[in-house]
Amino acid sequence: MISKKEFTEKVEQLLTRDSSDIIGTVLKVCSNENIEPESVKRLLSDPLKDKLSAEAEQLRLVRRGDSSRASINKFMM
Repeated sequence: MISKKEFTEKVEQLLTRDSSDIIGTVLKVCSNENIEPESVKRLLSDPLKDKLSAEAEQLRLVRRGDSSRASINKFMM
């Protein structure tokens, strides 16, 4: 099993080297480490959660705010 720290380091390394697409980078690390994307929630550090939330809102994948049913904050709790 990979630790939260190791997962974060791998994501950050790929982000600085390859792209700024946090969602794609997280999925790439999941693929490389044979981790189901549905179970990555426990591996997300607070900075990664913030970056994912910002990108999801920018791409309009979720609504802003905690009261929305589609809020990323509710998913990560």
